[in-house]
Formats: sequence, C-alpha cells, structure tokens
Amino acid sequence: MNSRHGLITIAAAAAIAAALAGCNPNAKPNPNANPITSANPITSASQTTTSTATPAPTTTTSLDPGVQETKDRQDAELAWRRFLGVLLRVGTLPAEQVEPAIDAVAVAPALSRLRVQEAQFRTDHKAGYGQDISYISWTQPIDGKDTAVLSDCSDGSQAGVLDTRTGNKLTVGTVNTLLRGTLQRTPQGWKVANSELLEGATCTPGH
Repeated sequence: MNSRHGLITIAAAAAIAAALAGCNPNAKPNPNANPITSANPITSASQTTTSTATPAPTTTTSLDPGVQETKDRQDAELAWRRFLGVLLRVGTLPAEQVEPAIDAVAVAPALSRLRVQEAQFRTDHKAGYGQDISYISWTQPIDGKDTAVLSDCSDGSQAGVLDTRTGNKLTVGTVNTLLRGTLQRTPQGWKVANSELLEGATCTPGH
C-alpha cells in the first residue's frame, strides 16, 4: 500500500475512496512553489496538532485586486496545510474531537469523505504519522472568486500510516507527489472542498 494513497484516501471517499483522487497525467505545477510542512505551517508540530482553529474570514471587497489576490492565496495555502495536518493526526484524536477537527478544515464533498475514511481507519486501527512537506504553486488565479485551485508537489517521505495498536509503521510516503486542492471560501475562511492525487503525474518542487 502506498502511503500517499492511504493518507489522501483519508481525505477524500472510500478510496480520497481510493484516494478521493482524480487523475491528470498532464498536470504541471507552477514553478513558483512555496514549501511548508503540513504539520507545521507556522509554529511547532505539537501546536498545529492540537489546534482546531479555522482561518479568519477573508473578503473580496476592501483591497486592491493585486493585494487581495496575494491575501487570498496566503489564506488558502494555510487552509490547505491545516487540512493535510488534520489528515495525519485525526486518527489519533479522541472520538469527540474528530468532528470539530474535520469540520474546521473541510466542506462537502471532502468533509463527508473524510468522515467515512476516518471511521474506516479507526475501525482498522490505522492512523497517519509524521508530516508532509508542501510545495504549493498556482496555475490559475483566484480573481476574487469563492473557489480556489492550487497544486502541491508534496513530499510525503516523512509521513505514512501506522498501526495504532502497536505503533508499527505500515507505510511510508514518497517524494514529488502531485496533489490538487480545491478550496471554498466560507464565513469561517477557506476550507478544502476536494483533494486529488494526480496519479501518473510527476512534479519537481520549484520547477
């Protein structure tokens, strides 16, 4: 089992359902990639792991379009990293914390898929571990819209799936894994609506 499938499967429906994943072998990331680990977007991994706060609401009405574009991208990138961080830690949370954690980072259809897959992982005594390193790029502008699409040339080599009963690592991820995230602007800020593993596609961070 490839851990990228396992972790992205957590995010999306019975596989993301096999990986909540679409496939686009021709997709290419923007060269202006921005690396940050999913487990540690700003502070420490432990701080990110315990936080369920959502990004602050954004607006499209008060800023110069160029400034607004920059702000929207920054906010959407942070929301994406928080989402990936939740994928890695949700299986280790107490049951009563699961719904608040996933609701803070996702909306339909990703939200319902994440619920289903998290429940399955919990039944199978599996959970994510480690951290992904995100190299985010933009192939299309947001232009003030309420939907944003980003590319992530993800390095999952320090993450994977483990057996929660034994602590044994079952899988380890791979480098240069191309993901595509679709985010929705909400009153609470950006949240992930869809996450796709672009199977068959390769990427190089920063190129």
